[in-house]
Amino acid sequence: MAYRRNLLIVLTHGFRSDAIGDAQTWPLSTPNLEKLANRGLRLAATSACPADCGGLVSLLTGLHARQHGYVHQTPTNITCEGWPTQLVEQGYHVAGVGCVAPIEPWLHEAVHVEDVERIDAVGCSYLDSTRKSGTYAAIAQQRKQRQRYGPFEPDRLLLEPQDDIDGYIARAAEDTIKRMPQDRPWALIVVFNGPGNDLPPPTLYDQMVDPRVLEIGFKLADFRELNDMAELDYPRILLQRMEPHKLARIRSDYLGRVSLIDYAMGRLQEAMWARGDRDRTWTVFTSDRGHLLGDHGLVGHRSFLTPALEVPVVIASPTAVKLHASPGLVSTVDVAATIASLAGCDLPEAAGGRSLMHVLRGEPLGMPRGNACLSEFGRRIMLETEQYKVVFDVDTGAALGLYDLLHDPDEERNLVHTVTACNVLDSLRVRLSQALLLMRAMPGG
Repeated sequence: MAYRRNLLIVLTHGFRSDAIGDAQTWPLSTPNLEKLANRGLRLAATSACPADCGGLVSLLTGLHARQHGYVHQTPTNITCEGWPTQLVEQGYHVAGVGCVAPIEPWLHEAVHVEDVERIDAVGCSYLDSTRKSGTYAAIAQQRKQRQRYGPFEPDRLLLEPQDDIDGYIARAAEDTIKRMPQDRPWALIVVFNGPGNDLPPPTLYDQMVDPRVLEIGFKLADFRELNDMAELDYPRILLQRMEPHKLARIRSDYLGRVSLIDYAMGRLQEAMWARGDRDRTWTVFTSDRGHLLGDHGLVGHRSFLTPALEVPVVIASPTAVKLHASPGLVSTVDVAATIASLAGCDLPEAAGGRSLMHVLRGEPLGMPRGNACLSEFGRRIMLETEQYKVVFDVDTGAALGLYDLLHDPDEERNLVHTVTACNVLDSLRVRLSQALLLMRAMPGG
């Protein structure tokens, strides 16, 4: 038992794959995440469920949205079993810090933090700390402002990083790493609230990127194209009144929160390397879903557009071995299966993912189970193949969107009413049916 892998699992909400600096999409450096990626495997994954809660449940269980049932906007008071419970059964000491409510009943120890949606949450260690420090009233008012206006008119506070929700989670996680046991394998699950929480960053991380350079690419939403493809996170009027400088400030706030998490990752790695068992401790970093930052004129995440789907996956071993994965499709349910495999566990047969351990051994990535990626929320289901992304209405079976990702990677042209659609939609329906039948054939599916 003493020589089994320790695991530092860092999850977050709304962290889009291209937010890491190595993607060279935004003028932001993320040195700690890039250093981590250079020690192992860096992938982009398609979220299994871009709706709130559903994506996190898929990450924890390895189940697709229709299997675990969280396909709509859901309350935060949910629980689920998955690889964390399997780690406990395998003799791991499992601790959790942050937004770990779904798995808290199975943890040996937890520092519980509630999502920012809940202003007066009982039992939230972060809010309890703000009451002691005297910042609770200001933070509660900031959250009320967020409920009214989202990221468009934020209430900016003069906060130190440790007084921010993710800064607090980082400090608590750092302390927890230091006291993990030396005589048995351990797993620490850290769940940041994430850059997609629509809050401005603490003062030290404000305007990490000058908003004036972030106005490029501004466009207003064309709702004729988007009504069937997205559920708006905010009232349409706020998007219709968007201006370049407003979008640039939203982007700057998001990137400031990314930088906060990057710094936190550096602190967590330092704490891990200070331990005597560092040579058998692996790190996994990923997110439940991405986030739209003016892409197609939208802000939020309830969409199948690539920035809302693709999340970073970094799997780093204790030794520096840079792996280059071959191009292919990856889903967050694959990440769940890989975490289980790292601990010597197997997810239940109903889980839809495949372990990526073969990639860590230098083998080609290959195709996922069903030869496609699925994503789902509300009444929409998406199938992504090597070339096409197609979205269907679950109730009517109608095709809502079709994109040729090879020739139109920015998804600017919906082909659903073109000759191309006549040629490929039938075959894509067959592939979707095969993927769903495979899912139903799994025990418990």
